[in-house]
Amino acid sequence: MSAPSLVGGTALRAYDLPAGIVFAAVYGLLLPAFIYRMVDRSSRTFILIQIIFFAAERVVVFSLRAAETTHSNIETLGLNEYQQATFALGFLNLTHVVAKLARTVLVNTTKGPESSTETSEPALVTSSSFGLWRPTTKPASPPAVDDPRSRYWFRRWSECMGVLYLAAMVTAIVATANIYAANDVVPNRRDQALRYSSAAIGLVLVLALSGILLWAQRYVPRVDQRAVRFLLAATTLLTIPPIYRLVVMRSTTPNIADADHQPLNTLSDKAAFYVLHVLPEWTVVAMLCMFNVRDICHTGLKGDEGWRDESPKERAKREKKDQERAMKKAAKDKNAAFEMKSTSNATDSISSLA
Repeated sequence: MSAPSLVGGTALRAYDLPAGIVFAAVYGLLLPAFIYRMVDRSSRTFILIQIIFFAAERVVVFSLRAAETTHSNIETLGLNEYQQATFALGFLNLTHVVAKLARTVLVNTTKGPESSTETSEPALVTSSSFGLWRPTTKPASPPAVDDPRSRYWFRRWSECMGVLYLAAMVTAIVATANIYAANDVVPNRRDQALRYSSAAIGLVLVLALSGILLWAQRYVPRVDQRAVRFLLAATTLLTIPPIYRLVVMRSTTPNIADADHQPLNTLSDKAAFYVLHVLPEWTVVAMLCMFNVRDICHTGLKGDEGWRDESPKERAKREKKDQERAMKKAAKDKNAAFEMKSTSNATDSISSLA
């Protein structure tokens, strides 16, 4: 009798201590850059909030993994279950964020100039552009017109992706909730099947996302090619972890702590885990951090998150509120400028009397 091997094996000092320190450090180095992205108005987008929490959680999990190797009293069954859950959910969360960006890019192609996510029409990129992310100023072709039907179907496609994401998330959480003894045959078989299901659904999710981006790159005339190439680079990297998981999850072992290949605790097993599972995820997070995603994908502050378009009445009401808000801000700025000028004049008067 045997139990499913842990993805990444158990924490061993010779392998997981240096790797844990390195990945905790490199994820930690990304956090200040993400904070800058959220503070800077030109790069701020709420879509990245999920990535900030992901990076912070990775700092915690790899710090704990490194600590396990030097303090045996820290290693518990619950900690192993937590690590298995977070490794199973990692690439799914990143794919979910990339899908949100893809939705915004696709929906932007259906909007006329007045309803664009950003205040200006996105810069287009042609295949002859020099450099991967360099935009061109070539005008859109065909002319910019509103296309509510395509926008409707792009949003429905995004919601179907969301259903796949939730299915993969639920099965991953259930599959990693408990680690059973090797003689618990029924729950081990159930969890093994659920682990395979989660990874397979996740792979389908990534491939479907890559497929729609490739289709848009070829058949959607107004799509921003720079954004599509950026997102395709991310989805290509995100195909690696689920494929790795589907390959290694066939391993079972009577003892997850054995230092051999069955429980995935050898040097080659550890190297494969960090190179094929952890490194692609970090690379995607670094891409979303180092590049200005708001500028590349034209997300605005929130991206596209509506179920449907605004009705004329709703749009008029929103525009009226925006106008009132702008008038109040202008009046407030005018009052502040007047008070500053009055204070300056009073100071000058006192100085002249002195």
